[in-house]
Amino acid sequence: MFVLLVVAAFSIRSMWPVINDVTTGKTPAYPNLQPQSFQASAEAVYAAALASAKAIGLEITSSDPARGEIRGVATTRVLRFKDDVTITVAREGDRTVVSIRSASRIGQSDFGVNAKRIERLQAVIASRL
Repeated sequence: MFVLLVVAAFSIRSMWPVINDVTTGKTPAYPNLQPQSFQASAEAVYAAALASAKAIGLEITSSDPARGEIRGVATTRVLRFKDDVTITVAREGDRTVVSIRSASRIGQSDFGVNAKRIERLQAVIASRL
């Protein structure tokens, strides 16, 4: 039984990078996760990002439209772990850019949960714009 658990642990660990903090455009383990860019106004993108964060079940802990920052907490379904999520909306030239960070509070590996959360959040934001 012990050998089976060890083999399972190594198999699971090899499926995801040993990481628990993912930021769009800054996490080499997830090169496909890049900040989103929209032609809409910063205000419209911020509103879409806030509504999207709520729609995926984030508990919003702070919302500062002037700074373009939304902070929230995601709670995993099974073990009820808390992950911190920060969404930043900023105007860059004629575009509005959305960057997202999702970080686990505990553990060394998140088994891909933070990256999946960012992908889901990006999809919902894009669908609203």
